[in-house]
Amino acid sequence: MFKNSVLIIIFVVAAASQTFPQKSDEAVFKSLIKQMTDAQSAYDAAALDRIFSSDYIEISPAGEFDPREKVLGFYKPELKPDAGKTSVAVEATDYSIRNYEKTAIVVTRLNFLITSDGKQAAPRSMRATVVFRKENGSWKIASTQYTGIRPAPTAAKPSEE
Repeated sequence: MFKNSVLIIIFVVAAASQTFPQKSDEAVFKSLIKQMTDAQSAYDAAALDRIFSSDYIEISPAGEFDPREKVLGFYKPELKPDAGKTSVAVEATDYSIRNYEKTAIVVTRLNFLITSDGKQAAPRSMRATVVFRKENGSWKIASTQYTGIRPAPTAAKPSEE
């Protein structure tokens, strides 16, 4: 009887000491994706520098491999298009979140509304696969891969005879 009680206590203590992903991590992932898209739209390389891991890599929508420094260089404030001419709004939706304690993979849909010279372009969307990793106790974005989503086919107009 005593032996079984000791085994149960050991099992309970061992189970309680395991680290399980927190539900709040999902909110952190969504927040970091929003921070990333906001920083990209604002050409805020300093904000991206804070949320990217030290070894961040990106696969662009064109399939190019971009290391961290190249990505940060693309978002230098002086390269930002004239705000009066072009604006970009990004909304992330349709999340699939898999958390593996020290790493996580989030797949989301990014919907873009682009206005250029006062005219709104057709909406565009991409899938983004975002890999998160704990770095010094905080979640950081370690990698992002973007894949374009084809626009829905438009109905063919009947031919005029």
